[in-house]
Amino acid sequence: MIIVLNYNGSRDTIECVKSLHKLNYSNYDVLIVDNGSTDDSHKILKSAFPEMTLIETDRNLGFAGGANAGIRRALTEGAERIILLNNDTVVDPEFAGKLVEASKRDEKAGLCCSKVYFFDKPDVIWYAGGTFHPWLGWGRHRGCGLVDDGQFDRVEETERACGCSMMVTKEFCERVGLLDEDFFCYCEDIDWGMRAKREGFKVFYVPGSKVWHKVSKSVGGAGNAISIYYNVRNTLRCLDKSNPLPFPFRCVRFAAVPVTNLLGLFTMKVPKMSGVRMIYRGLKDYFRSKFGMVSD
Repeated sequence: MIIVLNYNGSRDTIECVKSLHKLNYSNYDVLIVDNGSTDDSHKILKSAFPEMTLIETDRNLGFAGGANAGIRRALTEGAERIILLNNDTVVDPEFAGKLVEASKRDEKAGLCCSKVYFFDKPDVIWYAGGTFHPWLGWGRHRGCGLVDDGQFDRVEETERACGCSMMVTKEFCERVGLLDEDFFCYCEDIDWGMRAKREGFKVFYVPGSKVWHKVSKSVGGAGNAISIYYNVRNTLRCLDKSNPLPFPFRCVRFAAVPVTNLLGLFTMKVPKMSGVRMIYRGLKDYFRSKFGMVSD
């Protein structure tokens, strides 16, 4: 089952689903989750794809909640493998088959992630596996910004999962559980990967599964400051869940995450003061244990 999550993005979702029609892998169904859209997305998508299952949530549940709604439906219908795919993507015909192949190759493969390119720069990598420091939250997408010349073409384990396009198994969902909905968006994929490893599963990067991503459209584009808020708040929560520390050592963590985001402002198209305010707001809500969706 391939789950595509839509929120006020029917044009992107239609382009994404049309690319799925070109898959050379036949054993799949597509489930569209309309995640509380406030436009006419559900009507447009029903008209465009009357043969497909479309479910609607009563409100915007974020990536985690919307994806979980789809996963529960897929499991109810007997799916053995489930792919979560961002709606602002298009895929290669080999996309699904290569994920299934990697999943079957290792019985401990719980989570398999695609190679992701920038949509507007089709030969430039956005994600080719990733790193993540489990104590301080420092991490990055491997290869981001590099032209793909085959330097990351080996299936291998990775430290950092990527929710843009990833496959999980039924057994994985039953043992690890679903996405943590308190994150709302950002870091829920990293948390899932870390929980997977604690349960003895592996997280794989699968380069033969290729996806082109319109980066960060779900939060208004790569320069939207709200993404910084979620990144600060949720990174700290993710680290606390996976690697709790005594308070004196946590102070280093409390400094490391904001500083990393402050440095990131110099490469993002975000007004510096807006970014600083979002970093402060993310820290404040983390200490208040205020999670889930936040208004802009």
